[in-house]
Amino acid sequence: METDLTAETYHLHVELLDSDPYIWRQVTVRGDVSLAELHRVLAAAMGWSGEADYVFKDQGKVLPAGEERSLSTLITQPGEALIYNYAPAQGWLHKVTLEAIAPVGHPLPHCTAGERQCPPEFCNGVWDYVDLIDRLGDGDDPEEIDALWQKVGYDFDPEWFDLAAANQRLQALAE
Repeated sequence: METDLTAETYHLHVELLDSDPYIWRQVTVRGDVSLAELHRVLAAAMGWSGEADYVFKDQGKVLPAGEERSLSTLITQPGEALIYNYAPAQGWLHKVTLEAIAPVGHPLPHCTAGERQCPPEFCNGVWDYVDLIDRLGDGDDPEEIDALWQKVGYDFDPEWFDLAAANQRLQALAE
């Protein structure tokens, strides 16, 4: 993905639906980004590997994977949104809302803000993630807790969002 100074910048708000506490990112992309490219951007900004299947929905209709469209042909006004379903079998639903359109200001894609770490991909949806967080804080079975910490990594902190790491993943897409 390269910067085209004639393209418009789409400022997007991406929220992981049903997450509590709220997990979100603010991302800027070119308006003419393809949905396949947008998938890679959203996965990298959130912290997903990007290797799982995905689906976009516009106004409740699934957008066929083979029919490649650009973002700007689907949403054109601030407030309009798409649904991005990462790993559909697990149900990681994201609402992608257009916040603003502006001229290109810096290399794209770029993450400008966010909160909380992305759930581990082995979780089966938001409810399994909530259960994981609860179990990590439960001291009843030290062996089970240690096995869970080994699985998520001892440095896992659900409250932490690393903006620099998100932008490193996005920059790697552009190379």
